[in-house]
Amino acid sequence: MGRIVTDKDWSVNNTNQHGKLILFDMDGTLINVGYAHRKAVRMTVKTVYGRELGDGLDPHQHQGETQPNIMRAIGHLLGVPPETVEARLPEAMRMQAEATVAALENDLRKAILPGVEPLLEALRDMGHLLGLVTGTISPITSVILQRTGLLRFFPLCACGDEGEERLDLLHLVMARAARTYGWQEAGGGLVVVGDAVRDIETGMALGARVVAVATGAHRLADLAQYGPHAVLASLEDLDAALDAILARSG
Repeated sequence: MGRIVTDKDWSVNNTNQHGKLILFDMDGTLINVGYAHRKAVRMTVKTVYGRELGDGLDPHQHQGETQPNIMRAIGHLLGVPPETVEARLPEAMRMQAEATVAALENDLRKAILPGVEPLLEALRDMGHLLGLVTGTISPITSVILQRTGLLRFFPLCACGDEGEERLDLLHLVMARAARTYGWQEAGGGLVVVGDAVRDIETGMALGARVVAVATGAHRLADLAQYGPHAVLASLEDLDAALDAILARSG
């Protein structure tokens, strides 16, 4: 199992306290490793809770939630008593981490979605501070970032085992940005980029600029209904992505 990711593990170049803090979701936004997550969840539910996760359960129903909360929701749907879910949740998270990492390829660079690396490089070189906010738990996140090579872009991270709700994770990474790098919201602003409805809702709740990208489970038109400031089909068009994220006029 990979080690836990903390803010002490990160390094940063070209930061600017007057730049923007740009927070990205991970799976479905930057990468696609959903196959490993789904395999691990099915194995975990069967081994830890003794239930079969049927094909009829919508795998995208809880997209954007933290992994512990997803497991709680699955337990409820499968009729596992809440007290049993909670008592065995630490074991379930350990098994899910081990099973997910085992299902991942050693070289995950091909899992990076089109346009992601040029975009991250451009934003970093402009002096903006990049952060990752993901419902995926820390041991899995650490391995994914190392095997994709994306670790170098993210001096800040908040993972699904560090807060009960996604909004908690956003607050956590903002606090780390202010404490460690002197970022000030009034100086540059906050941007949230993600592929799920939950990304839009939590970003809007914080007053952030929200950019939705339809590279996950949701279609462009579906994401647009939730009122993000911009919606992109993908991050492949660098100029369009920069315009959307930085609110640049055409």
